[in-house]
Amino acid sequence: MSSSKADPQSVDPKTVRQSLQNLIAGHRSTALIYVAAKLGIADLLAEGSRSSEELTRSVGAHAPSLHRILRGLVVLGILSEEEGGRFSLTDLGILLQADIPDSQHGFAILSGEEFTHAYGGLLHTTMAGETAFDHVFGMSPWEHREQHPELQKHFNQRMTKGSDRVAAAILAAYDFSPFHTIADVGGNQGTLLAAILKAYPAATGILFDQPHIADAARALLEADGVASRCQTHGGSFFESMPDGADLHILKSIIHDWDDEKSLAILRNCHRALQRAGTLLLVEVILPDLAEQDPLTILSDLLMLAVTGGRERTETEFDALFTASGFKLTRVVSTQSRVSLIEGVPV
Repeated sequence: MSSSKADPQSVDPKTVRQSLQNLIAGHRSTALIYVAAKLGIADLLAEGSRSSEELTRSVGAHAPSLHRILRGLVVLGILSEEEGGRFSLTDLGILLQADIPDSQHGFAILSGEEFTHAYGGLLHTTMAGETAFDHVFGMSPWEHREQHPELQKHFNQRMTKGSDRVAAAILAAYDFSPFHTIADVGGNQGTLLAAILKAYPAATGILFDQPHIADAARALLEADGVASRCQTHGGSFFESMPDGADLHILKSIIHDWDDEKSLAILRNCHRALQRAGTLLLVEVILPDLAEQDPLTILSDLLMLAVTGGRERTETEFDALFTASGFKLTRVVSTQSRVSLIEGVPV
């Protein structure tokens, strides 16, 4: 992607205007896809085409309105329309099925019920420096999901799938054999920790997260056959960490928080490691120029709107390490987008 300006004589004003209008109207796409996900349209079409009347009976919708929504999904390329008012899934639409690999069903619901509203508060964030999500919902995303178990389920599934995608890359890039006990701090369902323990059968693990999440992680750890080598602890990483680990791994945790709260987490890691262990952050590295890594820039904006956190440069991670009592020893690239940022207590 280039940021250079186009030759004015080669630009079609109508094309430029339409491109901008499409960007401005992006909310339409999110809203339509959210409705499709919430009503389970893709799952209803998994076995083949159905008419809008059949779909109406299945979801209990208002027939004329649902028909218009379905045609909007055709325009987006989610569905295709056949003669006789029948609709079927496209390749894009298939990914909205709930229980398939790489499903985007939960992400569509999170986007429709949380992210879109939070982004609507970005002007407040821009002017006041306060997190848009907290301003719009009156609470943090973690508090909101605790009150809405379905959203928590979708979030957990998204985090689990994200860990599934990067676990192999992390294991290929980093040697965990020197460590006896590995604590996954904010480890959600334990997907990454389970992958490490399976690859290193001599190691034991500690899964640490909020109590209701840590309790739910036991089922995954048991299914992966590592529960006998893994403790689960519930608590707040702003207050304290379990003792006994010689490696703390934090995947996509620090980017959720501003510097003050990130330092509180890292200082608690420092206390628990007692100058005798290793800290390993799994994070993306913010590029110098936006066009070098557009996905990380968009991730940074998600943090700005939803969590109040941020993506960081290597220099900024180094500063966090120094301020929390760690020395940054190396940054290890992986075959995925994340890097491994390693430090030791000093």
